Amino acid sequence: MLQHSGLAFVFIALLPFSLPMYLPHSNPLLSFNSQVREVHLYTDNHRRGMYLQIAADGTVSGSDLQTLYSVLELKSVQMGHVALKGKWSSLFLCMDAAGHLRGQRLYVEADCTFRELLLADGYTRFLSSHHGSPLSLAPKQSPGRHAVPFTRFLPLRNTLAGESASDQPPNNPRLFNVDSEDLLGMAHASVISPQFSVEK
Repeated sequence: MLQHSGLAFVFIALLPFSLPMYLPHSNPLLSFNSQVREVHLYTDNHRRGMYLQIAADGTVSGSDLQTLYSVLELKSVQMGHVALKGKWSSLFLCMDAAGHLRGQRLYVEADCTFRELLLADGYTRFLSSHHGSPLSLAPKQSPGRHAVPFTRFLPLRNTLAGESASDQPPNNPRLFNVDSEDLLGMAHASVISPQFSVEK
């Protein structure tokens, strides 16, 4: 009798390990917190470097410093394709057919999915999976031949302390408006290029 009760105990103890495990669906609306990379996306040219950020009002811009609004969550939605979401704004990064960027609350696969291409120099290029345009912080009115090459990004690990998003309002004077004629911030004499390391 004692032997049978011992076998029953072993069976009950091992039962949870024999049941199939549930794997979350890859849809970014479901379980966005699983398998998420938290990064800042740094982009530069020979004159300026900046970080992509999504403000609470949906404005997508560049900042020469890491901010709470430049903390992005990247989640794979299918092989080689990702969704990007602002951690503090809770908005998905989306692109329309003309290549204009915006942050929006609802994920729409056609506008908010990007193909992730790793380049030989360690940078990453993101192409709209539906429209084919590259993710870029260059002003849209720039002529193609002379456009500043803000289309390649270096994902850097987030090292910011967890502060309140209200501590850094989206109208920070150190932001760069993508559609501004003064994208490089030459009118601001106090602007300093960011210091960064690949190890970050």
